[in-house]
Amino acid sequence: MIHPRGVRRPRPALPGAAPGRAARALALVLVLAGLVASGPATAAADTAASADVSEAATPANHRAAKVLERLESIAANLTETRYQHRTKIRSREGIYLWDCSAMAAYIIAKVAPTARKALTRERPVARDFFQVIRDAPTRGHRDGWRRLPTITDVRPGDVFAWKRPKDFPSKNTGHVGFVLEAPTPYPEVPGAYLVRIADATSLPHQDDTRERDGDGGFGHGTILFMTDERGQGIAYGWFGARSRGVIETPIAFGRLIR
Repeated sequence: MIHPRGVRRPRPALPGAAPGRAARALALVLVLAGLVASGPATAAADTAASADVSEAATPANHRAAKVLERLESIAANLTETRYQHRTKIRSREGIYLWDCSAMAAYIIAKVAPTARKALTRERPVARDFFQVIRDAPTRGHRDGWRRLPTITDVRPGDVFAWKRPKDFPSKNTGHVGFVLEAPTPYPEVPGAYLVRIADATSLPHQDDTRERDGDGGFGHGTILFMTDERGQGIAYGWFGARSRGVIETPIAFGRLIR
């Protein structure tokens, strides 16, 4: 899990403005003067906004539906949760002490065993999820995974993952979680999307179910993803629309097939 602190809120940019290399060197926190609107990015946002809402809100397949059912079940009987790297799960008692990758591995093992086996480590980390998604095809599947080529293809129950950016001040390898609602274009920042997610973290997101000063763990929140002109994820804002900047790193979106 990577959590930026103290980054600045995006503001409208002057034409031609772009995040500088110096900011990227400092933990890749892009202190944005804003983001430049581009024709393709704006068109992609307009297309997403006009898409069939009911279809976008529907899980793409029964594996994704099972993911959502499992997440709902955890939330319903949750009695204790905490963010920690030593996993402790007592599902009957509603106890889930874990980090993001342990949570993702647990749920995927329940709903898509072939996809779980593709994560060859007994204890996969976020970097492993990112890699298996990036290596998957966009048609058919490989080892139970399909890569989603653009953010507008993402549906509830799909998986997102990113790898820790180079030189980022964290010992974690990245972050992974599940999409709860289809991405929604954020009109104030062209190419940006707000996404409701489920994950395990020590630092809550926007509109989070976890207490700001609590122990973290399992919960729901809203995050912001930036995309390029092709609709591919290139950065994230940890605090959703309240983010005062983004962290630049490729975002992978995957679908569980088997």
